[in-house]
Formats: sequence, structure tokens, C-alpha cells
Amino acid sequence: MLFSGILSQLAIHRGPVVLTGHMHPDYDSAASCLLMRHFLGELGVDATICLYGQMDVHSAAVLEKYGYPPASLFSQPPADCLLILCDCHTTKLSGRVIACADHHPTVDVPDIPVYENRAASSAGRVIYQAAAAYGLVPDRQADFLALSSVYMDTLSCASSKFQEGDRPWMRETAARHRFDLTTLQRDGLCLTDLSQDPETLCQNGFREYTFGKYRIASSYIQAENADPTLVQTLLDRCAAVCRADEYDIWIFLCYVPLKKETDVYRYNRCGKAWSYVHHTVLLSRGNDVMPALERSLLQ
Repeated sequence: MLFSGILSQLAIHRGPVVLTGHMHPDYDSAASCLLMRHFLGELGVDATICLYGQMDVHSAAVLEKYGYPPASLFSQPPADCLLILCDCHTTKLSGRVIACADHHPTVDVPDIPVYENRAASSAGRVIYQAAAAYGLVPDRQADFLALSSVYMDTLSCASSKFQEGDRPWMRETAARHRFDLTTLQRDGLCLTDLSQDPETLCQNGFREYTFGKYRIASSYIQAENADPTLVQTLLDRCAAVCRADEYDIWIFLCYVPLKKETDVYRYNRCGKAWSYVHHTVLLSRGNDVMPALERSLLQ
């Protein structure tokens, strides 16, 4: 179990406990760290959140609106820290990784003492369910963080990663606390501000991956409509960055949430060309696109 495992690790190792998410964190990455800090606090464990990279504009705005200033979540971790990864299973931070709570299953399983990585609507939901399994009772704040993480990480329950079994819990939780579902649903669409310059947009939602000998980069936009001219501009910029930074492959995703469509673009640096597949479903990058790419490269 996640929390019993963490407590066991803390009985063995000494050092400041640091919670972190993936590089360039999104809302779920931040919310899962906030949830982990909340539940560890209930167990008497003091933990510090140290996010790193650049948070996307929409996630930052929603966190600020809900009373969690993003700037307060970013800092350098102390030396000799014990790391708990939330919404990721690898990190660029230095420290001893003792636990992971993620929802992006991978072929290449890392060597982490306490490893919980399973399909779920959000990493926040993984941590929330693990806390309940351990006997911890969530308060209103924890309920909101878990609920909002699901909306924000599944395009308001439209993404393929959304677990239908979560829907009754979502309805009951929202009704019990009288949460504003209209606002949560609108925020959850996570539409990208397309007025930003192409240099910024081509890095929206940027992630790095290493699959065997391959270095992969990925970014995406989410829009009401996919403007071909804008998409081509962003593809040209992504290809330039891919070549300059010597990534082997760049995956660019264009989501159209209201139409439930996903355009997947793949650039191979060696071939210097984009391939393209249109899907009439909202694919999950972490649960669908990248695992499929990992399997194709490693198996």
C-alpha cells in the first residue's frame, strides 16, 4: 500500500521529505503533490513541495483562482532529501526516490521502493484512493483537489483516460460540498491561449521521455478548432527545436475537446518529416500515445 510503504521507508531513511511532479507541471501534478502533503500531514509527516520547470498558463491560473499560488510550489529541494514522485515515475531532481504515485503505466518499470503506477483518471485520484484505503478520511479541501484533478486531467471527463467508475463518486462529492460543476467543467477543458507567440505555444505541455536509446520530446495544444495555418507554424517550430536539441522524435498533439478529436503528429529527426494520424477520440498522451510509442520502439 502506498502510505504504509512510505511510512516504512521513512522509518529506514532520514532526511527532509520532498514532493515533486514531472518537469513543467500541470494542474494534476500540482494537485497530487498538494494531496500527498495533506495526507502525510495527517500522519505527522512534514513534507515540502518542490516543483520544477515551467507550469502552463491555464494550470497556473486555475490554481491561483482556487487559492493555491503556483509560485509557492516551486523551489530548490534541500540536499540529501527523500523524494516522493507524484504524477510521474522519473525525475531530474537530486535525492533518494522512496515512492511514486502515478497513473502512466510504463514498460520500463523504474526501481523505486514504493511504486504505485496504475491507470486512473488522475494522479490526484490515485493518491486520494490510496489514502482512503489506508483509513484516512478526506476533508473538503482534499475532496476538491481530487475532484478538480480529475476534471483538469481528463478534459472534463472526455479523455480516454477517464475511468467511468469514478463518475458516481464525483457526483456524490460535488453534491455533498455543493461544488460548482459548471466552473469545474469549463476549467477542465484546458483550452490553450492561442494568442501566445509560436515559440511559447510549441512548448505548451512540454515533456521529455527516454525510451531505451531514444530521446523523445512532446508538446500539445487544446483548441476549439484546429487552425491549419497555426498548426503548421507550430510543427515547423517543433521540428527546428527537435533538430537543435537532438531529440530523436517529437510528438505534437492537437486536441479539439468539444469535437472529441485528437490529431497526432510525429517527427523523426533522421527522416526530417512529419507523419500524421487523425483520431475521433480524445486520446491521453500519458496513457495512450506515449505507451504505444514506447512499445513500438522497445518491443
